[in-house]
Amino acid sequence: MFGDRIKYAFLLVAVFAMIGYSGCILSPDEEPPPPKPESKYLPLTAKENVLLNLVQCYTDHNIVRYDELLHPDFIWYNQEGLTPQFFDRATDVDKTGKMFLAAENKYSDPLLWIELLTLKIYPGTWLQITEFEQAPCEDCWETTRTYEISARMNGGEKTYVGYDEVRFILVSVDKGGQRIYQIRRADDIKRPV
Repeated sequence: MFGDRIKYAFLLVAVFAMIGYSGCILSPDEEPPPPKPESKYLPLTAKENVLLNLVQCYTDHNIVRYDELLHPDFIWYNQEGLTPQFFDRATDVDKTGKMFLAAENKYSDPLLWIELLTLKIYPGTWLQITEFEQAPCEDCWETTRTYEISARMNGGEKTYVGYDEVRFILVSVDKGGQRIYQIRRADDIKRPV
């Protein structure tokens, strides 16, 4: 009789274990999705990191980080023949911020929402320049890179694609006791065919 109780107790434990185990495996609740990978912004103490962070800003739609990349005197020059000829820093940050809001479906006009925004900047080399805007420039660098940008809108009805070149000029500045690089000028250049 004592042996039957032990067998019965083991059987009961086994049944509860199976119910508990199968409840975990056969649970109708799905596992929560894995957390979105944390964006990695690199220190602006290296020239190439500025461009890598620029691409990351477009991926994350992060206007705060984008703003950090631009020198206070930043200017964006449009391709020859386009109007306006250039954007100052404030205008560029405003327009880019609106684009990032549209990519987050937070822009005021839903017809302008962007469902996919991508930027790719191809590798290139850096050349040190000793003069910028007719003034000596101690730690200034330039690079011309091919880039691809696309914005898909309205359920894929409209897609805007840019595949051209941009010449970046970076200057070093002291910020928070550290020497960093910022974009001083960017010239959008029609890619040779």
